[in-house]
Amino acid sequence: LIKVAFCLIVETHYIEFAAMAADKKKKEDKKKSGGTPAATGASKSSSTATAIAPGAVVVLLRGFAFLVVFIAGHTLATAGEVSDDKTPISIWGRMIFFFLAQGTAMEFFQLLMMQVARFALREGRPFGAEYTPEERATNDPTIPWPNKDFLPEDLQQFISKKGQPFYLNHVPGRRRFKDACMRFGSAMGTVLTVWCICRWMDHRTLADIGLTLDSKFWFEAFVGLLVGATVVGFIFATQVAAGWIKIINFFEVFDSSENFGLCILWDVIFHINVAIMEELPVRGWMLYNLTEAIRNSFGFSFFVAFSMAMLCQSSFFVLLHLPSPGGSDFASMLNIFIGGTVAGINVLVMQGRLGLVMGWHFAWNITMGNVFGLSTSGIPISATFISVAPHPEKKDRHGGVFGPEGGFVAPFAYLLTVVLVVLLFRLPTFSSATPGSYYASMVTAPTTLASGATALSSAAAAAAAASVQPAGAGAAATAATTIGTAA
Repeated sequence: LIKVAFCLIVETHYIEFAAMAADKKKKEDKKKSGGTPAATGASKSSSTATAIAPGAVVVLLRGFAFLVVFIAGHTLATAGEVSDDKTPISIWGRMIFFFLAQGTAMEFFQLLMMQVARFALREGRPFGAEYTPEERATNDPTIPWPNKDFLPEDLQQFISKKGQPFYLNHVPGRRRFKDACMRFGSAMGTVLTVWCICRWMDHRTLADIGLTLDSKFWFEAFVGLLVGATVVGFIFATQVAAGWIKIINFFEVFDSSENFGLCILWDVIFHINVAIMEELPVRGWMLYNLTEAIRNSFGFSFFVAFSMAMLCQSSFFVLLHLPSPGGSDFASMLNIFIGGTVAGINVLVMQGRLGLVMGWHFAWNITMGNVFGLSTSGIPISATFISVAPHPEKKDRHGGVFGPEGGFVAPFAYLLTVVLVVLLFRLPTFSSATPGSYYASMVTAPTTLASGATALSSAAAAAAAASVQPAGAGAAATAATTIGTAA
């Protein structure tokens, strides 16, 4: 509601008013000057100066919406919505705040970092929220790719076809620098959102939901890197062996005026932030809280509750990828759902710690896109160690513009991920309760008040039965002890 009020009503009317004022000013200046070229140039300069204001106001309004949402969340969490025994707000209230806070915080910090990127590139653009066509495009058609001399003979016939016959999205490195900056802003908003919910509403720390950042976390992240790179290598080798893709070049940067190492660096920064902004809220906060809420509300066993929560977060993971090129294809949605489920299983095996799944997610993306030159959920690239050309007539095999995540091999790669993780770490026993291993505590914790009441009634029945036995005093005492334990 806040975003609708400010983004659709206030911003729209302000921009329209500013445009009308600028147009009126331009006409008045032209009328006063008699329409001379010098005066027309001055009028244009005045119009440009006036046009700076609306974009700045849009950013400020979104910053105000961000503050309103977070202040409202803090107020609800501290002013009567939480009882004295620190019982958290219901899962529905926390989920609503999660989506509102995540949306406003990510958008605001992303807009701020876009201004930083424009300033760093010395574009001279005014401070504002409007994206240029270059910033919105997923592919730059002005990049001459692929080089016909590098293509195998059986693929050269497709190079003259309109559109993107080889499906891959390529952009200059300066664009990927902007993407990296904006994704850093999104990650900032994500971390802030999750931290606020954990502290204000859940009364937990980020370590409690898996972001421990200790030595064990970094070791598991490194193992996740190796697992992710190995699995993507399996995908690449399979597609090359099957003839679905052809290797055409090595160490390719798609804008020859740019530096290969810097282009790779921007993608590394981009995908580190992708791993943070997707794993921390989805496989960290959401998976944990949904598991806990389902278990406490319905009295299900831990594994049933976890499975239901895993299905929910996997469905949400699919929604996150729908805007991507090719993300709405059935094969893409199915494979992303399986991928979200496998990520949840990885978290379960690690007893809630997020190091492995973050490392795996980062390695999956960076290896697929910038090592093997494949499309990663339609994300564009500016440089790659190995450049490939997917066969235009085998889209259903290699995944088309969405990449291998929309292809035939992805489910087998996800299965291989589970096998490798279980072989390396084994299935959890839930016997320890180290920071971040919250699932261990949920396995042994009482489920609901209803289950406690059932235990009390059973103990009371035992006491009643004991009172009519010959040795009633001793049995009754034992039953009283049982009631106290149940209570």
